[in-house]
Amino acid sequence: MSFMPINEVRGDHLLQTPAASSVDLSQIDLKRIAAEINEPVLSAKIKPWLKQTVVAIKTQHNNLLFDAQSAQPITIDAQQVSDILSTQLKPGHQTVSKMQLLETVPNEARGRNAPLWQVQLEGSENARIYISAQTGEIVAKRTDRWRLFDFMWMLHIMDYDDRENFNHPLLYLTALSALVFTLTGFVLLFFSLRRKRKQL
Repeated sequence: MSFMPINEVRGDHLLQTPAASSVDLSQIDLKRIAAEINEPVLSAKIKPWLKQTVVAIKTQHNNLLFDAQSAQPITIDAQQVSDILSTQLKPGHQTVSKMQLLETVPNEARGRNAPLWQVQLEGSENARIYISAQTGEIVAKRTDRWRLFDFMWMLHIMDYDDRENFNHPLLYLTALSALVFTLTGFVLLFFSLRRKRKQL
């Protein structure tokens, strides 16, 4: 695993550095946005997004996106997904072969929240981009390199389900067995050397 550059495993090489942009705070009406939400707000983030200013709201159960000027909720559609890809992917990685909205999170995007836009890119890397249908952010980039790394990581930590937990009985048992075998080897080596000395 150490032979693969981690930024390429994560798919960071597919993205370009976004251009700096400013946000006009004078046009934002947070009271109107708050009136659209029926639960306590945990956080609010004002940011530029697709040539407009938006407010990303996080509640206990949802992630919501609002137009900062109109205070209207934004629903991420296929056209906006295409715009996100054209502004954030590097040239040469922007050709889309398939795009679909997923209501369940696939295994390679585990840890993210549905619904997700899954975008299959053309190219030798078999790259897939996952975009949150709630926030409009790229939340995962997956290539064959990542899938190989993920498979090797699964074998390494011996978590064959979530591939995240390295504190489980199977790994403890394997580590203990390896320690016992190592100590047994030292004991056998000691008696083997001792026997040779007696023969001399």
